[in-house]
Amino acid sequence: MLWMMSGAVRYCQRVISPPIVNARGCLTATSRSIYPMSSHLTAPGRHLGRSILRFIAASTALGLATVGLLTPVAAIISVYGADMVNIAKTLPASLANVEMQSPSTLYGKLDGKDVAFATFYEKNRVPLTAEEIPDVVKNAVVSIEDPRFYEHGGVDFAAVMRAVLQNQSSGSTQSGASTITMQLVRNLRIESAEWKDDEDAIDSAREETASRKLLEMRYAIGLEHNYTKEQILTSYLNYASFGGNVYGIGAAAQYYYGKDAKDLTLPEAAQLVSVFPSPNSYRVDVADNLDRAKARRDLVLQRMVDRGYIDQAAADEAIATPITPHITQQPRGCEVAEHNAAYFCDYVVNLIRNDSTFGDTADDRTALLRRGGLQIYTSIDLSLQDEVQADIDKHINRSDKIGAASTVVQVGTGRVLAMAQNRTYSQTNGDGTDLSRTAVNYNTNYDEGGSSGFPGGSTYKAFTLIDWLKQGHTLDERVYAPAGTYYQKNFPDRCKSGGWAGTWSLENAESFPSSFDVRYATKHSINSGFAAMAEQLDLCDIRDTAVSFGITTQANGEELDHQPASVIGTNNVSPIQMASAYAGIANDGTYCTPQAILRVVDGSNGSERPVTASQCSQATTAQVARTATSALTGVFGRDGTAAKAATGDGSAIAGKTGSTDNYHQTWLVGYTTSTAQATWVGNGTGLAKSDLRYYSIKGTAGWNVRYALFKDIQTDIHTSYPGAASFPDPNDTSATARTLPVPDVTGQDPEAARGTLEQAGFQVAISPEQRASTAAAGTVAETDPPANTMAGANALITVYLSNGQTPTATPSPTPSTSSASPSASANSQRRSSGSSSSKTKTSTTGR
Repeated sequence: MLWMMSGAVRYCQRVISPPIVNARGCLTATSRSIYPMSSHLTAPGRHLGRSILRFIAASTALGLATVGLLTPVAAIISVYGADMVNIAKTLPASLANVEMQSPSTLYGKLDGKDVAFATFYEKNRVPLTAEEIPDVVKNAVVSIEDPRFYEHGGVDFAAVMRAVLQNQSSGSTQSGASTITMQLVRNLRIESAEWKDDEDAIDSAREETASRKLLEMRYAIGLEHNYTKEQILTSYLNYASFGGNVYGIGAAAQYYYGKDAKDLTLPEAAQLVSVFPSPNSYRVDVADNLDRAKARRDLVLQRMVDRGYIDQAAADEAIATPITPHITQQPRGCEVAEHNAAYFCDYVVNLIRNDSTFGDTADDRTALLRRGGLQIYTSIDLSLQDEVQADIDKHINRSDKIGAASTVVQVGTGRVLAMAQNRTYSQTNGDGTDLSRTAVNYNTNYDEGGSSGFPGGSTYKAFTLIDWLKQGHTLDERVYAPAGTYYQKNFPDRCKSGGWAGTWSLENAESFPSSFDVRYATKHSINSGFAAMAEQLDLCDIRDTAVSFGITTQANGEELDHQPASVIGTNNVSPIQMASAYAGIANDGTYCTPQAILRVVDGSNGSERPVTASQCSQATTAQVARTATSALTGVFGRDGTAAKAATGDGSAIAGKTGSTDNYHQTWLVGYTTSTAQATWVGNGTGLAKSDLRYYSIKGTAGWNVRYALFKDIQTDIHTSYPGAASFPDPNDTSATARTLPVPDVTGQDPEAARGTLEQAGFQVAISPEQRASTAAAGTVAETDPPANTMAGANALITVYLSNGQTPTATPSPTPSTSSASPSASANSQRRSSGSSSSKTKTSTTGR
């Protein structure tokens, strides 16, 4: 960027390359010109006086006053003033504060090093320093564009007079006599107008009028008075158009010849700088231009001979060389992001579009990304990203109608380490029939380029578990939770005026005992158990617990639902939400917002821009989080719902499975002490939904794909981010409560038994299910847990009454002998077979 100040100019190396650079990459040039090749212009005052006289003469000759400007003499006085102050003072902000449009680059880590994986630009430009531009390029452009470049002070008055005569004889403006410095002025004006998206200003900078020429002359004299010839030439070669969206000699060398500018040959250099009269007419990536381009190139070579830069033999050899371009497209945008990072790239782009620190509006932020030369350092581990994508591709085809996605987040920092899915990122999908291509990121929320999310199923139960522990309950407490129909009014909800009406009908996928402890319910993902827990909690508190772990809204932006069915996962969530939430559990209850952008270096001046850092907050106590983890480790243990996904490689792992009605969506979210992974396999939107129990994916039942996929990804994670061999001990009473003996109330009437049990320190539920017993009909047949066993203080004791029949079958199994399975349920005291004005049926499997 050029900062034009009174008597001095501060500028950055990227714009005008200086011979000496300070610690910030910029230097201060005083108001005097240094002309390396001009021995007769050693005195700035003398040079300035001659420039004024020539400017007046040329302005008069061109008749510039007739176009509505000041008279030439008045114009000069207005520029210099009585004491001939620096012309730079008159430069308006549109020219004096022009930032070069340059590509922005995204970087990730690969083997500990920052590696570029995506680039964004409107103008393909690779800014170079003076030392990086070879002399052959500089000599070629001076020879053809401005032979007296090193001799004039910004305006070649001899050329102006010649142009005047040509224009007068033709009766039109055919020759402009623009010097390299004047052309730089025009390019700067265009660049400034493009930053503002000001089409009128762009047209004004390009119009072929005498007024434009006068303006360019004024500014050219100012630039020459403050910058060296080397700096002006370098800037010109960085700003100039080379056809299409290729700008600057650095990008031109790469695009047209597939090499760095320093490696250009004589004929290649001559060809590239020959395009300036009309870049799109001479660009050599258009076959019809080749003959015209060769003639123009050969003219440049001959002019180099005339100026003494090369001899005739070298020119003849170059002229005999055919033009053989090696067109090398410079990739841009997320579609061509390297290391399979396209969807993560899209996530970063949307974060920038949503962040006001990058501009006032989304359009401003997008423009900055495409023009501002930002160096954006991200959190992605490119090696892990490649591995996660390979794992997904191994287990499900990109063309499969079923979608799959996985996000990996680092515990304690919120850094997003990997993000992949079974699709190819594409902004276009023709008629929409190619299922393998989409721009929708399954991993993120809608406003971050994602879908509307997917019901989280039983992965959402973690928030009920945590709220259960927060309210003072324990893992050893038993709940009475058979499947059935429940009164929704019995689910407390302080956020719902009047409570919930109607009934809620739940089903379990497999048969479970009627009562069990919370640890057992968690390990086997028993929906009915979590419904029974919710009846002793508050639905609004459970929602707030989810919010504290980053699930502030559903993935589609809607408010979180907190009706009874939400307990088992009806809210739409995204993998990045769930991975970050579970990382918070792993982090002793401290939730950290996901972070993908670590630092941003401003391309204009090398300074660091402020970025939105991960915000960490205590969602729950360390004791509660550790206790929850002690239950969630069981999910990956023997008979746990995620047992098939356990890596068994020494890193302790905890988490939760989840699925929805008819297995339309399946999830597995797990964490170690170092990372959290959320993997989803399911039905996207817009297609008929398939029951994944009966849908085969590469020979595997669809509902089981998540296990093998999660395991492969987690194994790769542990290579670079191993977890501890065990989680921290909860070290409190939430895991194992004080135990008490269960009194024998067999044969007592129900109310007497209730009193006895409550007095002993237990909660009581009278089951409607009657059992065969030797006890009289209507009296207590048995309890669960059985009489004379130990149960946790305040645990729920389920009482079964006798039907008066002699027992012919063994009693119902206790939880320790029952098989594991998930589903949905309620509490016997709230259950009703009667009708209601409002019914909700949930057949979510929960596993």
